[in-house]
Amino acid sequence: MYRIGDPEITAVGEALKSGRLFRYVNMAGKKETSRIETFESEWAGFTGAAHCLSTTSGTASLICALTALGIGPGDEVIVPGYTYIATALAVLKTGAIPIIAEIDESCTLDPLSLERLAGPRTKAVIPVHMMGMPCDMDSILRISREKGLAVLEDACQAAGGTYNGRTLGTLGDMGVYSFNYYKIIASGEGGALVTDRRDLYERAFMEHDGGGALWPDNDDIKAPFFAGGNFRNNEVSGAILLEQLKRLPGILSDLRRAHHTFAELIEPSGPVKVSPSRDPDGDCGIQTTLLADDTGTMRDLLGRLTDAGIEADSPVDSDRHLFYNWDPIISQRGAAHPLMNPYKMEANTECRCDYSEGMLPRTRDIVARTIMIRHNPDWDENDLRQTAETINRCIQAVAGP
Repeated sequence: MYRIGDPEITAVGEALKSGRLFRYVNMAGKKETSRIETFESEWAGFTGAAHCLSTTSGTASLICALTALGIGPGDEVIVPGYTYIATALAVLKTGAIPIIAEIDESCTLDPLSLERLAGPRTKAVIPVHMMGMPCDMDSILRISREKGLAVLEDACQAAGGTYNGRTLGTLGDMGVYSFNYYKIIASGEGGALVTDRRDLYERAFMEHDGGGALWPDNDDIKAPFFAGGNFRNNEVSGAILLEQLKRLPGILSDLRRAHHTFAELIEPSGPVKVSPSRDPDGDCGIQTTLLADDTGTMRDLLGRLTDAGIEADSPVDSDRHLFYNWDPIISQRGAAHPLMNPYKMEANTECRCDYSEGMLPRTRDIVARTIMIRHNPDWDENDLRQTAETINRCIQAVAGP
């Protein structure tokens, strides 16, 4: 969370005083709009999507979207090896099997790996815009069209990012977002999905509220009534998100100002370079990403940056975001009950369920050489220049004469 304050406090107070904390407000035949419905309308407008559905989390949005796309037992879904574990867990929740792909030096899904891994059982791909960095969506969309794959964008860490001028999450069939504490805008927990297709929206809606067809607010939902779950968001979250959405353009502008200033001022040298970006202007600007020639150089530079007071880390140190630490997946414990475990389902016997030791060597190598330097949207020009000078000194120290 970057910014929060009195507007959110006031909005939550008004929601509490209203006495209406539930998504559905038309219990007495009155036609009113809830805060969550207002947020859905405004988020759809912000992204340019036709439909938006708010949920309790980014993970919930992934599950609802995969369900809407018809993913289930017998299907494979390609996910990158560097993403939060929830991307792969959501696939398992539908009964399908996650196929883990390589990333490239942009720290996002490698289209060549996608092309190699797409098989007869593969039904979808989830490109993840990690840390606000856009994937190579031109290549991913082209390959997906050729292979007949649905594209579900995971923009949980990239709210408001763009690719070739289009909002991340709107280039594929569906897109999802997260608004938990660690995201660009936040309501503690929360998520959303978007799509231009009404049929996908309605199926996602039924998954997000298994009893949704029984509420008078939802007479316009025509999808067949199936046994969905309960991922409804609430009016307190809606109140916060409406205020956070007002802040988003300013947050992105300030993050990108830092990103572009560093791009001009930071001087990569010797064994250190700036990681490639698939769209520098569309990048959310959360961090500047450096790539060293080897792990030793990365560790040396990271240590110097940390000692100098620079907020930096390496993705190799983030256990929950790297595939080889996803024990429930690697060990194939896909559910609490063995009969619900996708890895044991007869329908998945023809799916590729083996995760070999030492797999994805390129992903292992890239994350072990990458450093991410966090940006503060509240830095002024003097802060930016001083920080850039410090980073350059550290780079020169490891580069040598």
